[in-house]
Parts: sequence; structure tokens; C-alpha cells
Amino acid sequence: MAADGPTRSLVLNGATLGAGSRGDVAAFLGSECVAHERLEGVGATASLASTCQVLFRALGWQQGPHRIIAVTGPGSFTGLRASLALADGLAFGCGATLHGVTTGQCFRAHSAWGESICVTQARRNRIFAELLDGTFWAGAPAELELPAGSRVIGNGVSLLQDTGLVRIDETQPDIGLIFDAGSRMAASGPLQPLYIDAPEAKPPAQGLRPAPLP
Repeated sequence: MAADGPTRSLVLNGATLGAGSRGDVAAFLGSECVAHERLEGVGATASLASTCQVLFRALGWQQGPHRIIAVTGPGSFTGLRASLALADGLAFGCGATLHGVTTGQCFRAHSAWGESICVTQARRNRIFAELLDGTFWAGAPAELELPAGSRVIGNGVSLLQDTGLVRIDETQPDIGLIFDAGSRMAASGPLQPLYIDAPEAKPPAQGLRPAPLP
């Protein structure tokens, strides 16, 4: 509990924004969700900050949150950059602690899904798989090899061909699971997006422009 009452927590999930799914902004007082907004569509990324502002005003959080929990990925490039930059900026301005969690860690906060492999859709008909040992795999759905009976969850499960897998019908973690997973994580420094793939942008063939003259 914070010095001025129950801990105020802001929860952000921008990992799926722009990928035909939804994002979430929620506020928790102690362990109770007191406000929750779902954002949908490609343009929703631009409304993350204003949505937080509206929630803070409605709740009377003039000093902002004590703690910020954010999904670090894998997921949408734009959604992750926007949500994590917002988390970092708010934490700096409010003095809040930062707690980053992956999508797989959020799913595994559910007692029944603790041994599930998270499979996330990626660009160019590929998937990311967050394995039980905490490592990641990326490639075409048909190339993912898992032991028979493996439990799989996430928005990429429908792309898998292996019929010997146990498929859990959840495409993304709800806000309560994100809060539960983040509450167990130690505070960290600025949050880094979990992209899995190497960046596609390359330096210009002629090199970067020279520094401006003083």
C-alpha cells in the first residue's frame, strides 16, 4: 500500500493494437479494477495518452499512478512503441514504478494455463512462440514443432496445423491477468519492446547525414 492509500496501478496493453485486435487501458486501486477502456482499430494507438488522461481525471488521480504495468510484447510494432513510450514517460513524470510482462507471462498467470505456450501472429504469415523456458521461436506456422499434447494459447493458435496440440480458446489475456502477472514482477528501468524480429530499417547506402555545423 502506498503512503497515501491503496496502490494506484495503471495497466497498458498495446501489443495487439493495429493487428485487428484490441488494446486495453485500465486503472486498479489496490487489487480492484476501477476503470477499463478497450481500444480498437489501427488509429487507436493515438488515443492511448488521452484515454489515460480521461481515466485519471474521472478517478481523481491528480498525482497519477504509483505503479505502471505494461505488456512488452511480442506484438504490433506501433502499438508496443506507443504504449511503452507512454509508460516510460508517465513513470518519469509521476515517480511510478515500471513492471513489464510478456503476453505469455500474462496468460500463465491463470492457474489453469500455467504450462501453456503462447503463440502470437506476426507479419508475413509467420508466428512467434513463447516457449515454457522463456525463449522465443519465430517462423512459419507449419515449421513449429512441439511435443504431442502441448498446450497452446494466443491469437496465433488457429494458424497451427498440428492436431496433436491442446488448443486453448483465448486470443489475448484479459486485463486482470495482465495485472496479476505484472504485480508479481520486480520493478525495472525503462521498458523495452519485445519485437523478436530484427529491425528491417537499414542505414542509407550513402551513410548518415553529417552533423550540422555549429
